Amino acid sequence: MDKKKPARHNILYFSSFGSMKGGGQRSLFYLVRGLNKNIFNPIVVCPEEGELVNKLKETGIETLVMPFKRLRQMSAGFVLRLLRLLKDRDIAIVHTDATTETFYAGIAARLLGVPLIWHIRVSSGSIMDRLLSLLSTRLILVAKALESRFPYLNASKLIPIINGISVEEFDAFPRTDIRKETGTDKDSVIIGCIGRIEAMKGQEYLVRAIERVEKERRDFRVMLIGEADETYYKNIVNLMEFLKVKIYFSYLGYRTDTAGIIKGLDILVSASSFGEGLSRVILEAMAAGKPVIATDVGGASEAIVDGLNGCIIPTRDYNALADAILKLLNSAEKRKEMGIQGRRRVEQRFSLTNNIKRTEQLYLEILNAD
Repeated sequence: MDKKKPARHNILYFSSFGSMKGGGQRSLFYLVRGLNKNIFNPIVVCPEEGELVNKLKETGIETLVMPFKRLRQMSAGFVLRLLRLLKDRDIAIVHTDATTETFYAGIAARLLGVPLIWHIRVSSGSIMDRLLSLLSTRLILVAKALESRFPYLNASKLIPIINGISVEEFDAFPRTDIRKETGTDKDSVIIGCIGRIEAMKGQEYLVRAIERVEKERRDFRVMLIGEADETYYKNIVNLMEFLKVKIYFSYLGYRTDTAGIIKGLDILVSASSFGEGLSRVILEAMAAGKPVIATDVGGASEAIVDGLNGCIIPTRDYNALADAILKLLNSAEKRKEMGIQGRRRVEQRFSLTNNIKRTEQLYLEILNAD
């Protein structure tokens, strides 16, 4: 007699962090919260306590805190612990998003014959890519452009599923009066750059671009929002002082109200210099009706149509960035029209509902192939 299939499929997720500081963690939260709970039962493993753990538990999603062993430790004991977890919870699919957990969970899943999905959120590869690809049943890519990271894989194994935004939920976030908070006058254009202050995010190129911009326009302010790598932050502050542009910048640190802050901006800049998959703040700015200037990294050009809802510029090219900023500073009408087009594009192409539906379809496709 055939074994009766469970009423719901248990999906085990691994998050790289217990916080909500990264776009990947926010995307994971919205995915598991929105799954059809009549079919799927999500269980999330995080390496430490934090905002993500708290929000998941508040939503009624089972969440386990389990510190991950480092790769160099090569911990057989950790693999055994994961084997017990997969067995005890009758896991149907494992869904990971970073190297360490994909390695350990991938071994455990392979030993038990459980399918594993590796969620690729960055465009830069690593020496572990080939091994982790072998341990994975499918790879979800946050942008089609990320296919170039895996030229040796059959296209059928690579599944582009772009992050989604619920515009209704985004609209419900209260607007942060960033102008009042920072003492910015009513006539200045507010430029925002949201993301961890680190080399990958390329804020140094924004600083250099501002040196050129301020020679033509001075009615603007730049807000840097995000947790900072201390060394990199000190370097860009030194650069601001050297170029005599520090007066134009405000650093607001890590904030939980980024959706509200975006609503208070006039322009969003994503200056990433490498590694980016598809920055979630780009989609959020589009949802808020804001024009976006972004470097051509990862899937940025899949979200932004250059000249329609923003500007796509080469990486590490602060002159091109300065030109794009000046173009938008010089035309309030262009900023408004690009914002309208960005909102329309999010509604048509990047809905959270479609993101969740496509992910559920992939789960069922894998499960039905058994």
